[in-house]
Amino acid sequence: MSWFKRNDEKKANHSNAPAPETREAEGLPEDPPDDMPPRAVPSALADLFLVMEEHLNELEREDIQALADKLQQPPQLVQQLSSGLDEPEELREAILSSPSLSADVLRVVNSAAFALTSPISSIEHAVTYLGTNMVKGLLLQSAVSQVMKFETDVQKAAYMRIWRGSYIASATAQAYAQALGLEHPSVYATRALLAAVGDLALISARPDMANIYAPKSDLLTRIEAQQREIMANSAVLSSILARQWQLPEDLFDALRHCLTPLTWPPGDNQRSASEQRDDVLVYLAGRVGDAVAYGQLKEVADFAPLASESPDFFYLHEYLRNPELGSLVGLLADKRYGGRVQRIIETFGQ
Repeated sequence: MSWFKRNDEKKANHSNAPAPETREAEGLPEDPPDDMPPRAVPSALADLFLVMEEHLNELEREDIQALADKLQQPPQLVQQLSSGLDEPEELREAILSSPSLSADVLRVVNSAAFALTSPISSIEHAVTYLGTNMVKGLLLQSAVSQVMKFETDVQKAAYMRIWRGSYIASATAQAYAQALGLEHPSVYATRALLAAVGDLALISARPDMANIYAPKSDLLTRIEAQQREIMANSAVLSSILARQWQLPEDLFDALRHCLTPLTWPPGDNQRSASEQRDDVLVYLAGRVGDAVAYGQLKEVADFAPLASESPDFFYLHEYLRNPELGSLVGLLADKRYGGRVQRIIETFGQ
């Protein structure tokens, strides 16, 4: 399908970038000298056309919908978790309304993964000890997993890698949102967590594709494999599931665009400034999760996207010229924001 390929490369527009002295003071990436040629788009990235749902023909839409239809409707609690339950008391009451989910949360927090010195015997204790964001993540994992099947060893390994990355992405997105002073940081945490639901649905419905989630795999390689096999990608599947599960419209939109910073140059991106900010925040948080789950990152302070030569980070150099977003560079080295992410890495990163 020739329309998966790019026909040309676009030059980035940096006319609104701040002055070099401001950039240096704020730790932003420097503008290239005027006589330096534009950075060449990596060939693999230049060749990739990011498929959106509207690009699918009728037959392809039916095939993707068939994948989504293999999954049952998740518990009503998923809708509640994706649109609120940020207060500990609200969350506790919602969990207690579902005995099976309550049991799942207690089983997970008392598992070897958490290495607790003493057991947690109540939901209230779990919420107090782990925090609302982590418990919401555990609940979403449990609820979503109820409608999916992971039977082979390869599927199970991919499942654990995807969820490990999404937990870390969720905590990172919340930290980024808090640092930027955005309202409702938990919204960004939920978006980062559920960005992986399409990946989970894919390996559940297509066990043969679980092998693309191998250690040291990068995002671009996984998206290429997805589009080669199903003519779509995990973001398309995530957004279709969000709509099918009647999740909030803003969450649907966020999942639909969660991969755009990979292939859309900022100069060509027609999304609003605030939408681009949100997309980049969730995307960047996802790459922190990937660095741990696939790349064996151990210290969150070592995450250096602008030093990476991976195509996954190519357009971030330009997106992070936005002074607001540029402040995220190196943010996780600050223990005020990176401390909780580091604790999650130490829990789930092995």
